[in-house]
Amino acid sequence: MKKQFLAAAHLFIASFLLPTLATAQVIVGGGNHSLAVCSDNTARSWGYNGNGQLGDGTTIDRHTPVQVNLLTGITAVEGGSGHSLFLENDGTVWACGKNDHGQLGDGTTTDRLDPVQVNMLTGITAIACRYDHSLFLKNDGTVWACGANAWGALGDGTTTDRWTPMQVNLLTGITALAAGWGHSLFLKNDGTVWACGRNAWGELGDGTTTDRHVPVQVNTLTDIATVAGGGQHSLFRKNDGTVWACGRNDFGQLGDGTTTNRNDPVQVMSVAGTTEVAVGSFHSLFLMNNGTVRACGLNNSGQLGDGTIIDRQIPVQVNSFTGTTAIAGADDHSLFLKEDGTVWACGWNGEGELGDGTSTQSLFPVQVLALCEIATAVDEVVDDASIKVSPNPTDGRFIVNGLVEVHGVDVAILDAMGQRILRSGLTSTDPEIDISSQPDGIYILFIQTSNKTITRKLIKQ
Repeated sequence: MKKQFLAAAHLFIASFLLPTLATAQVIVGGGNHSLAVCSDNTARSWGYNGNGQLGDGTTIDRHTPVQVNLLTGITAVEGGSGHSLFLENDGTVWACGKNDHGQLGDGTTTDRLDPVQVNMLTGITAIACRYDHSLFLKNDGTVWACGANAWGALGDGTTTDRWTPMQVNLLTGITALAAGWGHSLFLKNDGTVWACGRNAWGELGDGTTTDRHVPVQVNTLTDIATVAGGGQHSLFRKNDGTVWACGRNDFGQLGDGTTTNRNDPVQVMSVAGTTEVAVGSFHSLFLMNNGTVRACGLNNSGQLGDGTIIDRQIPVQVNSFTGTTAIAGADDHSLFLKEDGTVWACGWNGEGELGDGTSTQSLFPVQVLALCEIATAVDEVVDDASIKVSPNPTDGRFIVNGLVEVHGVDVAILDAMGQRILRSGLTSTDPEIDISSQPDGIYILFIQTSNKTITRKLIKQ
């Protein structure tokens, strides 16, 4: 059947159904979810969404990427175990998802399904999170933190959770930061690294297993260019391309050929010429200067991408993968950005975190589908009489009746210029759409079910 369009909106409905030209620029792994920034500075998310960490206004897991609601000008994203952070180009930070320890920094412990602004923060240049705390680097070189603080990960000298960001003690001149499962890492402008928080496996690299409530210097390390925090291990890349690691090593995640925990940093084997490092919960990734990727550690779900489920104590090459420009690790999956702007993923996929439209784990990288597209082209747009929108016209609050898919449907709304103003999910128990904040006029509603796309003209007045 030929595509059928509402006559008044023919021109811009057609443009909605075609892929955009945006490509991925940044990738990040959360707990069981994934995030990306597209070249149009919008953010995408996919995977587990039980706490609203995808920021699409729902708690529906997504097996392919959806756009994070109402955010533009995004330059960086970060994913925690159940929450997400978004840095805008004006230096503000927005957050969504799990908030039981105040990790969203909005002064509450209320989970958020749509991004909310982190309180009292401006001039932010970098963000980090993992587990249930968040870190923020200001343009004056100071660091601020909020969320879970049982082990001192916030570095404020206490073990008190913080619902709004507090300054990390004694730190200035910071240029980069990273968060692990209860610990934090800070790179100074003199090439030294400082750390605080949980240290049961030696992840702070200070030669002890003593938790630290204020930052201490990581032993013997200088000339560091990059830091990364994993489950209970840490990675440090030097300017000469070598990598050093400390902390938990029971799966070989430190890449030193052993399964011995390390309280002081040891050199990772077989990764000379590394340009970037990334970590999952119990595995490590290394981007090489020739565009290949190496990986070590836990491989129970295929997160090392070498076609096996064998743990590796020395980094092995991710199978058949070249032309890589960025890497990211999550709990049990890994992400790879290629030079053509496509994103690939391997490992656990039970909640759709690989973004390939399935829930099947993969031992090899598979491509994330339609990552930076507004929508994929469809062969049929139908007028399903069972779907009714009322009242219409209205002041901006519409109810969609006739939905029968219990797991929900994807919804997008375009304005008269063809720009998307909303993308979210609808269920039969929560069928309301609210565009009351938009100007009066004509809008087009797209409802994407499992097998068809339905359109409706909306009139706000």
